[in-house]
Amino acid sequence: MTALAPDLKEFLQAPNVAAFASVRPDGRPHVTPVWYEYDGREFIIGSFRGAVKLGNVTHKGFAALCIYTQTLPYRSVIVQGTARVGSPLDNVWRERVAVRYLGESAGRAYARDTADWDSVAIHVRPIKWRTEGFETS
Repeated sequence: MTALAPDLKEFLQAPNVAAFASVRPDGRPHVTPVWYEYDGREFIIGSFRGAVKLGNVTHKGFAALCIYTQTLPYRSVIVQGTARVGSPLDNVWRERVAVRYLGESAGRAYARDTADWDSVAIHVRPIKWRTEGFETS
């Protein structure tokens, strides 16, 4: 997907929680809710060191995200792609994402209260997109 339709781009910038899917080393699926950021090329997700999803990405190198609404009109974006573990997340990124999801005051407080958490980035580079309820569907 090269250019995103305006409504799809707006949807990806909204604070929708995503379901992050990865594969355990034994082949069983693992799904967990995540906050994300999309920079136009890839999705960035925060993860604690030692989290199941981080180990799965390290082992398999693939992941999927399902971002969806829970109210009408239903819309969803499902992305499958390569996944890699990135650098530790700094507090600037963490605060920006927390403010996006929680609002200015609560987001800043959350970032301040969790500043010492050891988290790293997971980068998901989309290979395959599926959208429902958008101009591009």
